[in-house]
Amino acid sequence: MSWKHCLADQSRRPTGMLARLLMGLYLDRANAGINQLVYDTLAPGPQDQVLELGFGGADLLLRIAASLETGRIDGVDLSHEMVERAGKRARKLGLTQVTGFHQGSIENLPFDDASFDCACSVHTIYFWPDLDRGLAELARVIKSGGRLVLGFSAESVLREDGWVERGFSAYSNQRIADAYRVHGFTPGQLTSIERKSRGTSYAYCAVRS
Repeated sequence: MSWKHCLADQSRRPTGMLARLLMGLYLDRANAGINQLVYDTLAPGPQDQVLELGFGGADLLLRIAASLETGRIDGVDLSHEMVERAGKRARKLGLTQVTGFHQGSIENLPFDDASFDCACSVHTIYFWPDLDRGLAELARVIKSGGRLVLGFSAESVLREDGWVERGFSAYSNQRIADAYRVHGFTPGQLTSIERKSRGTSYAYCAVRS
C-alpha cells in the first residue's frame, strides 16, 4: 500500500497505533489554516450549543470549547482513538464542563432534534456515505436559524491530486449549495484559503431555515 493510500484510509478513520501516535497531531497541523477559517466563519457565541462532526485531532473543537461560557460543544467522530485523545486533551486543559465526545457517524447522530445553535465539519464530506443523507441529519439536529459551516478542499484539487481514486468523494461548490437548499439550509458566506502545497480549501456557511 502506498503512503497516499495509507493516509487516505487514516484520514477517513484513524485507527490503531498510527492513529494514537501520529494522526491526531498530523491532522491538527495539516488543518490549521482551514480550522481557523471555519472557526472565524462559524463565529460561535459564548452561550451556543455547538456540534463538530469528525473532529479528528480536536484542535478546532477545543478552540471552540475554550471560547464558550455557558455554552457546550459536542463532537462526533468515527474513530475510537480520536475520541479518547480528545477527551484526554480536554481534561488536561480543564474543558470537561463544556465538551462531550461521541463515537458515531453522520448517518445517525446521537442527539435530539434541534439540539444545536451551530455546527461545523472540516474535511469530512468526502467520506460521508451520502451527502444528502448527511445534510438531512444535520438539518434535523440544528435549530431553525442555526448555522452550519463545512470546510473542504476544492473539487479540482481532489481530482488533480488523485484523492478521488483513493476513495474521496469530490463536490463542486454548486453541488453543495444545491444540497443545502434541498435540505432546508440557505447558502451564505463562502470563503477560501490558499496553501501552496494543498491548493484551495473553502469554508461554506449556510443557515437552517
